[in-house]
Amino acid sequence: MAVRVRAPGPWTGAAAVLVVVAALWVSAPVWSQPHVRFVRPSADRPVSAPGPRELRCPAPAPVRYAYRPVCGDGGEACEHWILVSTRGERRWLPHGFGDGPLALSRDGTRAAYWHQKKRRYAVVDLAEGATTFLPRSLPQPQDPGAGGQAPLFSLDGRHLLVADERIDVDADQVVPGPLLVVDVARGRVTRLPRGERALGWTGRGLALVTAERTGRIPGHVTSGSYVVRSPEGTLVSRAALPGGLAPAAVPAPSGETLATVATELTPAGPVFRGVVLTGTRAGRPLRTVVPRLPAGWRVDRLVRWEGEDALVAEARGPHHELAYHLLGLADGSATPLGFDLPPPDSAATAVPDRTRLVVGRVR
Repeated sequence: MAVRVRAPGPWTGAAAVLVVVAALWVSAPVWSQPHVRFVRPSADRPVSAPGPRELRCPAPAPVRYAYRPVCGDGGEACEHWILVSTRGERRWLPHGFGDGPLALSRDGTRAAYWHQKKRRYAVVDLAEGATTFLPRSLPQPQDPGAGGQAPLFSLDGRHLLVADERIDVDADQVVPGPLLVVDVARGRVTRLPRGERALGWTGRGLALVTAERTGRIPGHVTSGSYVVRSPEGTLVSRAALPGGLAPAAVPAPSGETLATVATELTPAGPVFRGVVLTGTRAGRPLRTVVPRLPAGWRVDRLVRWEGEDALVAEARGPHHELAYHLLGLADGSATPLGFDLPPPDSAATAVPDRTRLVVGRVR
């Protein structure tokens, strides 16, 4: 009796090919597979890290940003500021609890914070691994989330601005006090005149403003006086500003230009119009930059200048999302900085808190 042998069909042949390919893939070495690269706005190559660990100075790389985690697991890392390096590593500073403010230098190589164990300010040279403790006479800072003035490094990182503030228990708010400038290396403290509010550091010194209520200027509820003082408190320059501009202006490193967020009040609420650049010499607007953000997004706050041609801007989305961009002043380009800020847990507010993040090295 003859036996009929059925010829293999097309599906049988395809299955055999798949089996061979799968065997080759499994037996091939892992390093022969192409690597997947994730692009970040940083010159350094990102690395993965298992989770935040205590910083053992010197730091492996400059710090891009720091954040205060919001979590309820009781872990040690939840109680500290988390420093994120340019390579993606996450570290936390010892005895630097998250309810106190933190400052980072612009190059990401210095951090200043209130040391809970020593009960005084500590300045950490992240590149060298050395810690300098500032004079004990400096007052304990208040939480910026409650309205306190956060410490600020000068552009060269040699001086630190701090504030002598107190809490009004009855009103549950921070009462502003005199501003103090500390020479980090020498420990020398300079007390600035009362009534001046810090806008930020310039290459010539600290930019400050005083604002007064007035009914004589149409369209403005205040008039402002803009001054720049050296770290020793000496007056370097003075200019008059429109009052509506003064409280939220951010000075350029040159000190000759201020940037503010322009909004217009409408029946539907405030409408974002752009970023206004104002010259300090004439006290008049120079031009308005309209950021090229995604639909529904707007600039909510200007963090600082990055050189004379860009701004670090905080933007909010249609659902209260929070993101940081590098805003180019020449063309309005908005480049996401890619700060990975973990969302708050279910017990926290759904609206992100801007005081949870401090910017270090951007580019």
